[in-house]
Amino acid sequence: MAPVVVGAQVAAGVVGAVGAMTAASAAKATGVANQQGYNRAADVVEQNKEIVDAGLAHNLFIFDRNTLIRNAITRVNYMKSGVTFDGTPEDVIAENARLAQYERNVLEYNATIQKKKMDDDAAQLRYRGEVALMTGQNLATSYQYKASGSLLGGAASAGTSYKTYYG
Repeated sequence: MAPVVVGAQVAAGVVGAVGAMTAASAAKATGVANQQGYNRAADVVEQNKEIVDAGLAHNLFIFDRNTLIRNAITRVNYMKSGVTFDGTPEDVIAENARLAQYERNVLEYNATIQKKKMDDDAAQLRYRGEVALMTGQNLATSYQYKASGSLLGGAASAGTSYKTYYG
């Protein structure tokens, strides 16, 4: 009976250690997978900056086209009415140009802010990925310590039983 008890205690320690080491490997793999997921999400956010650039180019194209049309209509209307471009009409055209440039600046600024937010979001996702990786590694380390404890516990129990049965 004594050899069975000692063997069972050794086997229990080994099985516990193997299980803990398997859990450690799984924890590391989970950490790596989570980090990859966060990094992929960050890449997608960064790729969306290209969409912002394309949207800005499209909006500026439409804005410029509408501005040119509006300027042409204004000039034609002034010319049809027989008013010269000196004085007030010239001031109106200059003010329209100034307002148009202001609107362009606002469109460009908003796109820049949107892209900056995307950069910040991507950085935050990458940071979360680093944390996920470290969490997985820390969990794996705790399982490795548990494996060592299982081996030591099994050896101690086996040693105690051996001493009990064999003196």
